[in-house]
Amino acid sequence: MKAHIITLEIYDSQVNAAKENHRGTDIHLAAEVYKDGLWHLANADLPTYRNYRAFAILADVRNGYTFAGMDSGDPVIPISYPRGFPEDLSEELREHLRKEEEADKWPDNDEWLDDKEPEYISLGEHSFSWVTLQELLDYDLEAPVTLRGKVSPEAARRWKENREPPNTAAGFSSLPDWVSMEWQRPLRESAPLVTNLIEALSALGEPREVRLIFGFDN
Repeated sequence: MKAHIITLEIYDSQVNAAKENHRGTDIHLAAEVYKDGLWHLANADLPTYRNYRAFAILADVRNGYTFAGMDSGDPVIPISYPRGFPEDLSEELREHLRKEEEADKWPDNDEWLDDKEPEYISLGEHSFSWVTLQELLDYDLEAPVTLRGKVSPEAARRWKENREPPNTAAGFSSLPDWVSMEWQRPLRESAPLVTNLIEALSALGEPREVRLIFGFDN
């Protein structure tokens, strides 16, 4: 009989990147820098892999739950609840949003779309918000967080014997030997996307003059 496992979360950025096409919530990002009295769209290579604990930190998205409302652990205190787009959003990014709005009016033609790359930055469909690099740096990523889920017998044994946390947790498993478990780890380990974003944004300028604009889709 084929086993059925519904993954709650994967605590590994490389594995997570490979799973980004699976059903769930994803993040869409852009960076801005403040220069000469105005915000400007920055040319930045930003990581966008799926990491629900990081989404919770950024904007209270998927905070303590994942697919179908499955419990993934205690919620965290977010930097902010969704703020919407800033009033002083850069003109470059406003233009991308206008192009996206126009594209949404086009007839749905998947065959045609497959041959064209979008000419705009998409920021998703909901929970739009922004944070500065300074806010990311000020957030306590060393604080412990309690996580929950079903894990394999081997993962449960490693936690019991060596306090080695599991790399993957499931909300459901048809395998009879998988067990429900609760464990703790620093937020930095379960929200690697935040650390990766800090690294990417730090090259752009002073922390108070660099910000992340983002939204989510399902």
